[in-house]
Amino acid sequence: MTKLCREVWIEVNLDAIKKNLRAIRYHITKKSKIMAVVKANAYGHGSVEVARHALEHGASELAVASVEEGIVLRKAGITAPILVLGFTALSCVKKSAVWNITLSAFQVSWIKKANRILEKEAGSGRLAIHIIVDTGMGRLGVRTEEDLLAIVKAVRLSKYLSWEGIFTHFSTADEEDTTLTKLQHDKFISFLRFLKNQDIELPTVHMSNTAAAIAFPEFSADMIRLGIGLYGLYPSAYIKQLNLVKLTPALSLKARIAYVKTMRTEPRTISYGATYIAEPDEVIATLPIGYADGYSRALSNCGFVLHRGRRVPVVGRVTMDMIMVSLGESEGKQGEEVVIYGHQKGAEIPVDEVAEMLNTINYEVVSTLSRRIPRFYIRDGEIFKVSTPVMYV
Repeated sequence: MTKLCREVWIEVNLDAIKKNLRAIRYHITKKSKIMAVVKANAYGHGSVEVARHALEHGASELAVASVEEGIVLRKAGITAPILVLGFTALSCVKKSAVWNITLSAFQVSWIKKANRILEKEAGSGRLAIHIIVDTGMGRLGVRTEEDLLAIVKAVRLSKYLSWEGIFTHFSTADEEDTTLTKLQHDKFISFLRFLKNQDIELPTVHMSNTAAAIAFPEFSADMIRLGIGLYGLYPSAYIKQLNLVKLTPALSLKARIAYVKTMRTEPRTISYGATYIAEPDEVIATLPIGYADGYSRALSNCGFVLHRGRRVPVVGRVTMDMIMVSLGESEGKQGEEVVIYGHQKGAEIPVDEVAEMLNTINYEVVSTLSRRIPRFYIRDGEIFKVSTPVMYV
């Protein structure tokens, strides 16, 4: 294993990502393509390696949240289509065309201005566009048939833009009450039917996120957008309970004990604020991970890690770079491996459990893991690459 100066790391099991792609592939309609969503550094897993692996094993396109995220992938040599799902400022239109990054659009004024920008910039190339339709998310997108027709006409009249996709986004596809999801679906189909009645040929149609792909495989259309499910996590407890698709978590978070002390002398206080006072002879281990790494400060005095296959509690406040855990009366050794998220000797600390403790969702727990933590990539059961901004020898 690579020697780290600061012994905390993430293991990303690309074999699990391959399994998840296959599981979704078998579940959705055969004609549907898979767009792998690798925004937010692939939900904390590392965008470049995840994107490469996803494209090798069933995905045909990628989605990101910004042009900058797309450029990272292009600089890594990835040539597959890349769609920016959100709003992009006009100042980045030329850059998007140069790097062959597809943008989302929903305003006629934006389309006209983008075309003028590219017209002035000789050699920028054409810019591919996917039109967003707002059927109930209330975030971005056209909301009326009149506006949709206007933007479609504007793109089609543009000399420098090409219309390659149209999509919507479900807001409650991960919930047991399917009423709004079905209403959104029907509204989107109504928009598409309206365009067809205007003798407009549709480009690639997509609407399903992970939740909809699992709960409504019949909604898969030409393509689905596989986000959280790619990483082996379910969008909600309800979707997991449906037991329709078996997903395998791809991420583990680990560290090595930096220091072990037995609390025999006063003071026995632990961390900022002295919110924890150790018992006499209690064994406390310090781990080199903190809230700057994405391990939430809200886990102070309530989180757990695995030591020798046993759950041990986080004690005291989580600090920026370190946490302390209580080993009770058990011994511990400097350099021992501790699992923060994942499995160890039959025990597990799932990301979903941590999210519940934090009153949030698994998306946030993994996507906020800092880039300063090294990522160890596992393929065919072996570590084959380490990606890290941390110097190691």
